[in-house]
Amino acid sequence: MRRASLLALVILTGTTAVAAERSEVISKSYPAPEGKAVLIDAGPLDLFVRSAEIADIRLNVQLSAGAFKETQAVAWLEAHRPTIEDGETVLRLTAPEPHGLSLLKGVVVSKARIELVLPSHVRPDLSTSTGALQVEGEFALARPLRLRSGSGDMEFTGWAPELEVRSTSGDMRVRATRAFLALLARSASGEIILTGGAHRVRCDTSTGAIRLDGLLGPVGIATTSGTVTARFDALGQSDEVRITTASGKVRVTLPPGATPAGEITSARGEIRSAYAGQADPKGGHLRLAGRGPTVVVTTTSGRIELF
Repeated sequence: MRRASLLALVILTGTTAVAAERSEVISKSYPAPEGKAVLIDAGPLDLFVRSAEIADIRLNVQLSAGAFKETQAVAWLEAHRPTIEDGETVLRLTAPEPHGLSLLKGVVVSKARIELVLPSHVRPDLSTSTGALQVEGEFALARPLRLRSGSGDMEFTGWAPELEVRSTSGDMRVRATRAFLALLARSASGEIILTGGAHRVRCDTSTGAIRLDGLLGPVGIATTSGTVTARFDALGQSDEVRITTASGKVRVTLPPGATPAGEITSARGEIRSAYAGQADPKGGHLRLAGRGPTVVVTTTSGRIELF
């Protein structure tokens, strides 16, 4: 009998948890002359952007909330509704950053998402705070294409001449459909992954792992801790590869035929190299004997592998 009463209570709670549901959809289109800037600050909203062979900018915002009271659901919608300003050369969308626990009180379920379909000839500048950021497509005039996030994860699949991604703690995953001319990636603790290549890379992180594939030119990496993996498809004799880390394994794979010069240093870690050089008898240092490119890897306690 007690079990039956408990089951009845669970069913009753489940059916009355959401007494009010409110939703809102904003669907608009805007003119898109060549080179128009599209500046999006999605804040806590998830942001999905893709390019298409269209002539205008298409926007869809979806907001929904389920709460114990109608006033609570309405308040949540109002607190997350973005402002939109459109001009001849700039489209700007800004989502508010709700403050205070009162806006969350009574809200059981919620959804907040911005979807954008953009012509490839506009110049996007996209950011979120806690929301996820996903971008697909090619943006030929974006120099650079800027993607920023606080703690939300970022994912980009496509191409722009130059790409700049910055995050505090969210992971970054970049899949280039063809090699970028330049990539800048910076994060405090998020993981950074690149596939598809870049001709020039600058990458800084504190504790996140870094994995870069398909590299075609000079690279600069600085990190406090976290594994670093860099795989090159091509390197010019005058190019430089510089990697600095306090701790964490570093593995660098050079293209066939490379004859690297430079120095490999690990104060308290092992050094393994497939290339000739002069090793310090005391350990911890290897001076490479090739003609170039220049490879300089420095770590305090991590193992270094050069292949």
